[in-house]
Amino acid sequence: MIYSENIDKICAYCRHAEPTAPDAERTQCALYKKEVGKTDPACGKYIYDIFKRPVRRKKRLKTDFSAKDFKL
Repeated sequence: MIYSENIDKICAYCRHAEPTAPDAERTQCALYKKEVGKTDPACGKYIYDIFKRPVRRKKRLKTDFSAKDFKL
């Protein structure tokens, strides 16, 4: 889960990681000024950033209701 204690500690989720390109396999480390892989194990300076996780959007419900169905 998002707030659990057993989060994957990889460089892609670190606060110091900066993307080099939208779909690149590597990121730029702001602390060490070097390129690292997204799935590399994190270093001792790792700080988890929840906003770097990919988001799964909710599915839209497929219903046949209209505004008329809810009028009294």
